[in-house]
Amino acid sequence: MSVSFERRNDELILFYSPAMGISEITKRLSMDEEILIKRTFLVTKSMLREPDKDEYDFEDTLMFCIGQVGIEYTQIYPEVINTEHQFYFSNDIKLSLAMFVAYRNISILRKIDDLIEGDFYIGGNWESKSGISVEAYTDLIRNFPKTAELDKYANSRIANILKEFFPECDKYEEIYRRYIERKSANTLNSNTKSAIKSHLAIELAQFSTALNLLEEMLSQSEGINESVWQDKIQEILQLLYPKYILCTREIAFKGVDGYDKRPDFLLVDSNGFVDILEIKKPDVQVLTKQASYRNNYVPVKEFAGAIQQIEKYIFCLTSLEKSQKEVLERLSVLLPNGIKPEVVNPQGILLLGRSWDFNAQQKRDFELIKRQYKNIADIMTYDDLVQRLRNIVSALEQRVHRSLTT
Repeated sequence: MSVSFERRNDELILFYSPAMGISEITKRLSMDEEILIKRTFLVTKSMLREPDKDEYDFEDTLMFCIGQVGIEYTQIYPEVINTEHQFYFSNDIKLSLAMFVAYRNISILRKIDDLIEGDFYIGGNWESKSGISVEAYTDLIRNFPKTAELDKYANSRIANILKEFFPECDKYEEIYRRYIERKSANTLNSNTKSAIKSHLAIELAQFSTALNLLEEMLSQSEGINESVWQDKIQEILQLLYPKYILCTREIAFKGVDGYDKRPDFLLVDSNGFVDILEIKKPDVQVLTKQASYRNNYVPVKEFAGAIQQIEKYIFCLTSLEKSQKEVLERLSVLLPNGIKPEVVNPQGILLLGRSWDFNAQQKRDFELIKRQYKNIADIMTYDDLVQRLRNIVSALEQRVHRSLTT
């Protein structure tokens, strides 16, 4: 026996191929008998439809109209599924037998019908109607009681009645309780593990792609326009700083000297607090090539200038009320409803230069320099960025491997 469904114009057609052929069913229909398919669909002669002339594959198949196809939803006729309420499936759902029939030919919609007090919508614009999402309905089907659970539940219900007269029956309630607890724990563990594996795979793909893109860009940095370079790099940086929900450029404001200040990017975190991101290209020198004052390596002009630039942006935003108001107004229209941007002790992030050829002393001096600036949350070179991404990818690969072996 096979059962399938197809929307044809404004009708929902059920295709029924009985295991023993259609002759007996056709005979019963001609006598105006009702036919119950899978203990779920009650069909009659008036619902029969003829196949098209070129549909030779349906010689051993009966076609019944069991619902109406509307603009957004397909309605299942209540007389077919024997329900009090109307059931609607979104037209973008491909209907299958599993959506209607559970183990032991139990009608899923009739079970739902016993519990609801109005018409029921599945998928589509379900939130504005009385219904559930396709994902929730699929989850309901997946967790519908199976044979073993039904047996234990039946024993439990019967035992609850009989235990007053037969004390030994009390054990079945305990058996059912333990079964449900074990099933719930297994389902939770399975769903959790599946979600974790999926999340890890997505994370690994994101960071691996970012690492590959960064290494490719560094290999041909001279041929990339600075504006394009900055846009690509800020996308990578947002992976490393997921707290930021907005990263936008081209927001200028007046400085204390009367000139426009234009940070590379303004960042806004999930709480609405504003920070500043400056991205310089890799060819910017960071430290002096030779140890100078008292055998120390010091910042070169471009590095010191970039730090001072961020410090000045922060000073202007916090001390000039008019500039701050203009910036916040422009950020407000870019943020989701309910998130209000604020300037409260902003911090900066600075990316510039290379450090792969630093000697031990230069590495220490660079670290000391970074720690001197309280308003700069993070100062890093492109080699720092590459190493961070490699470490994250390596850690994620290990976690993915462990998740697949447990």
